[in-house]
Amino acid sequence: MFLRSFSIFTVLVCFSFCNRPFANYNRLSLPKEKQFFFGKGFQALQKEDRLEILSSQGIFLELSLRSPFLSAAKGEQKVKSKFASFHIQDRIESRCDSQSIDGILSSEKELNISGTLEGENCKSDYKISLIPLDETAMEFKIVFSDSSLNRSYFRILSEENENVFGLGEQFSHFNLKGKTPFLLTEEQGLGRGDQPITAGANMTAGAGGNEYSTYTPIPFFLTSQNRSLYFENTSYSRFDFSKPVEITIEFRENGLRGTIWKDSSPSELVRKFTQKTGRAPVLPDWAYGTWLGVQGGKDVVLKHIENSKKAGNPITALWIQDWVGRRKTSFGSQLWWRWIADEKSYPEFKKFCSDLNAQGISVLGYLNPFLANEGPLFEEAVKKNYLVKDKNGKDYEIATAGFPAYLLDLTNPEAVKWIQKIIQNNLIGAGLSGWMADFGEWLPLDAVLHSGANAELYHNVYPVEWARINREAIRQAGKEGKIVFFTRAGYSESMKHSTLFWEGDQMVSWGEHDGLTSALTGLLSGGLSGISLNHSDIGGYTTINNPIRDYHRSKELFLRWAELNVFSPVFRTHEGNRPEKNHQAFSDEETIREFARYGKMHFALKEYLQALVKEASLTGIPVVRPLYLHYSNDLRTHGIKTEFLLGEDLLVLPVLQKGQTSVQGYLPEGEWEHLWSGKIYAGKREVEVESPLGSPAIFLKKNGTWTSKLKNVLSAFKR
Repeated sequence: MFLRSFSIFTVLVCFSFCNRPFANYNRLSLPKEKQFFFGKGFQALQKEDRLEILSSQGIFLELSLRSPFLSAAKGEQKVKSKFASFHIQDRIESRCDSQSIDGILSSEKELNISGTLEGENCKSDYKISLIPLDETAMEFKIVFSDSSLNRSYFRILSEENENVFGLGEQFSHFNLKGKTPFLLTEEQGLGRGDQPITAGANMTAGAGGNEYSTYTPIPFFLTSQNRSLYFENTSYSRFDFSKPVEITIEFRENGLRGTIWKDSSPSELVRKFTQKTGRAPVLPDWAYGTWLGVQGGKDVVLKHIENSKKAGNPITALWIQDWVGRRKTSFGSQLWWRWIADEKSYPEFKKFCSDLNAQGISVLGYLNPFLANEGPLFEEAVKKNYLVKDKNGKDYEIATAGFPAYLLDLTNPEAVKWIQKIIQNNLIGAGLSGWMADFGEWLPLDAVLHSGANAELYHNVYPVEWARINREAIRQAGKEGKIVFFTRAGYSESMKHSTLFWEGDQMVSWGEHDGLTSALTGLLSGGLSGISLNHSDIGGYTTINNPIRDYHRSKELFLRWAELNVFSPVFRTHEGNRPEKNHQAFSDEETIREFARYGKMHFALKEYLQALVKEASLTGIPVVRPLYLHYSNDLRTHGIKTEFLLGEDLLVLPVLQKGQTSVQGYLPEGEWEHLWSGKIYAGKREVEVESPLGSPAIFLKKNGTWTSKLKNVLSAFKR
């Protein structure tokens, strides 16, 4: 082992105490160029204006030597929240925004960069460690000697044409170049920029959301230079991609840690990331038919199943979220959060499930980590101190949509065992084959937790733990691989625990930011972030009565959304929060017939979907894929968020606009056959094809592995 030490330079800066993380500064002198070797095949090239970290794969990281690339601060967040939409203002008390680099040490194991950060009333030593794992991967760790610093800022150089993707489910943007997203798991809000609903929601409740609000943020991004960064930090964070040649990253905690990858393709980067953070399991055989999401009690749901099956719909699952009973609220009909089967609506519940199982239909329910403010389980949780506390030491009462509720403290091992017993006895024991494991994003940032963990740092971890607790309960019951629970909130490592994701509560609209279009954008961005098994509620969820404009689900919207979801891993309906205002799968005879046709089309893809789900479990590659994943060298694919690949061999140009009967889209390299007409199109060109209801624009890759089989099974649906 050998060590090399080199003092690069010391700098003076002009102090800045505004909200900018970095000050401008003047470099006093320039060192000569220097080269450092470390790890196996890595080197650091210190040039006149930058430090390049690279291996045989290429450049992993570039840091400016003309201005600070690292700073820190001490600050305090001022938080307002309502319905888990968070509004955060940050007040900086002191800032270390002057950086000196005092030494670089290289060894056979790692590269260490050390120096000092200074500012008014602020001084701290820092150390950056870069540790190669192999020629494609390098861990990094940044530590500050002053433990009171709770803001970390890191600036890296980028290329002007380097596009950026990922950061979890991003519902508005696919390519993040030029954007400034923040990461915090929260309710996505109403509208997220679609008008007039966003303005109305902000005016009445401060819950309109914005272009970056999301249930599942993940601090992992990949770029068109085939490099990616993953941060293991868990606090609120910001990523600034707005400047042409630099990226600024902020986490509101002390220090940074994570991994950088550099590889040959986006697919390889996703593989490497999911190898580290976890991959989804395969789905059970029953998961590949239609999941009929209906409610209203035993007689009502059995009637819907009967009518659907008469029309030929391959129903393999009944999802009854109201298995626990319902209550009327100002937001519509809401579920009782008491986690006991409602024997009034579903008498002899266990037999009800068993009878449907005998017909080949699995029954799914609903669960979340809240308890409504009454009932035996609530009383027990209060008595045993299983609930999250407020700053006064009282059980934290949280206003939800229509009634107060209390959140389980998942840092309390006894509370975890308690809810797992409830899952095993009241859900699995009652005959359920799965459930929606809802919420996870509601932990208040000022909560007091049993473990003593800082709620600001644990907030993003809470939904990951919620998924882990559900999965562990299933495993303990000996039902691994037989039960499916689906989550909407998440963070890093969620896919290690969740058996399935869904995208949460989109508006029943065509909106770009919170409607049908956003559901597709979320699938594509989430897929590049490791969320390989994902789907949306057919028709959307959030239904609004408003004197300015009602948001009620139309027949056309329901059918177009169903048409889109034919090509996702799971085909599941949802009645929405105001079922009586929405067009449903059973609203009229024509819809029942047409929806059955879509169900059969989805079921015809079963063998293909099973292969893709298996691939996802082994590689982390998503089932629904952006064109960029397989055609990243084609710059046209970097901005496409309105079409997608199912696997590699099937391309869909969905109808996403009201009244549209034809679609335009881009075909990537190769030759593509339009399924319904049989016409062959050369790739790397725009096309326009007719797409009336029931005949989605499907293209099959010529000579693809699955093309022949796909053509055989789908041609039966030609009109």
